[in-house]
Amino acid sequence: MDKWFSEMVADYKLPEALAEELRDVGFVVMTGPLIWKEVSDFAAAYDLAVRAAHPDDVSIGRTSIRVNDFVNRGPEFDCLYVYGPLLATCCSIIRQPFKLSTMHARTVLPYSSAQALHVDFREKDGWPMVGFIIMVDDFLADNGATRFVPGSHFWPNDPTDVMQDPTTDYEGQVLACGRAGSIIIYNGSIWHGHTANVTARPRRSIQGAYIRRNAQAAVNQATRILPDTLSRIGSLAKYLLDLPAEKCVDLTASR
Repeated sequence: MDKWFSEMVADYKLPEALAEELRDVGFVVMTGPLIWKEVSDFAAAYDLAVRAAHPDDVSIGRTSIRVNDFVNRGPEFDCLYVYGPLLATCCSIIRQPFKLSTMHARTVLPYSSAQALHVDFREKDGWPMVGFIIMVDDFLADNGATRFVPGSHFWPNDPTDVMQDPTTDYEGQVLACGRAGSIIIYNGSIWHGHTANVTARPRRSIQGAYIRRNAQAAVNQATRILPDTLSRIGSLAKYLLDLPAEKCVDLTASR
C-alpha cells in the first residue's frame, strides 16, 4: 500500500454530515484554507499572478479566462492543494492513491452567458476524480456561481445525452453560493457548470482536480516545477504533485 495514501486515510477525516453530503449530493460548500482577513491579500496575489502569466498559459474562452499552473504562481497558493478536508474527500471518493491533475485560475467574464452543464471525468469503475473551486470573490446568484445537479454523479448519462441545450436550467439544479475564501469540493462525475454573470464585475476563482495516481495528469508538474516552488513546499505537496522520487524526502519530513 502507498505509504502517503495510508497516512492520509488515517490522518484526514471529514465530519460525518459533510461526508454524507458529498456521497449523496455530490458536492459541498465549506470553509476554505483561507481565513477571512486573508482574502483581500489573496485576491491581490491572484490578480498579480494572472497579469504576470505568460501568454502560453492563458486561455480565453467564450465565457471565461483561464490561467494555468497555479502551483508555481507564488507561496500564497501553496496551502490550497494540501487542504485537509480536500484530501479527506479524495481518500473517500477516489479510494486509491491520487495526485493533483491541475490547479488554475478561472475568471468568469462580466455579462457572460452560462456554461453548459458537463461532467469533468467519468469512468465505469468507480469515481476517478475530485474537483475543487476556491472562491476568490463571493459566489452569488447573479455573478456566475457554479450550479450542480444533486445526485447526478450516480447517473449513467451526461448532460448532452438528455438535454437539447445544456446551457439551460435543469430541474433540481442548485447554486453553490458562498463568501470569498470558501471552497466547493465536488465529485468529478457530477453535472455542473457556471451560471450567467449578469454583473459588470468579473467573478474569480481557483479551480483544480485530483485524479487516480496512475492516470494522465492535465499538467506534468515534474516538467514545470520551479526551483522556488520546490524549495518551499513540503514532502506531502511533492507527493501530491507526483514529483520524481529523488525530489521527495521521507515521511518524517515537514508537510
